[in-house]
Amino acid sequence: MLKFLGSTVGIIFLIGLLVVIGLFALIF
Repeated sequence: MLKFLGSTVGIIFLIGLLVVIGLFALIF
């Protein structure tokens, strides 16, 4: 359960990071 939760948080973090990088790429 804890491993599944950790992997889910990791995936959400990676997606969020990609979105932030994409937004900065559009702005600058």
